[in-house]
Amino acid sequence: MSTTPTTDEQFMQLVDTFITTANEKAQNMDRNVIGPALMFAATRFNAYMLAMATRNVEEFKTQSEPARKYYLEQHEKMLADNFKDFEANFDKYRGTNQ
Repeated sequence: MSTTPTTDEQFMQLVDTFITTANEKAQNMDRNVIGPALMFAATRFNAYMLAMATRNVEEFKTQSEPARKYYLEQHEKMLADNFKDFEANFDKYRGTNQ
């Protein structure tokens, strides 16, 4: 029996780590700063990923637009999925009982 997490498990563990950090920061910091900071960090890392996947700046430039479109599509899908999840679990996630 393997105890190594699957890619999906690793993905969700990492997501949970980022959310936990954001929730901890929200105790002392404005959420209106935290959300954009997370988004900026994601975009910065995605630019880094493209740079690491390309051999030179010319290839980076050529691949930038397709990569940008891909990330925008993914962000839109993830945002829609999470909005639906929050609609279905609003009171649970907010910690309210209505």
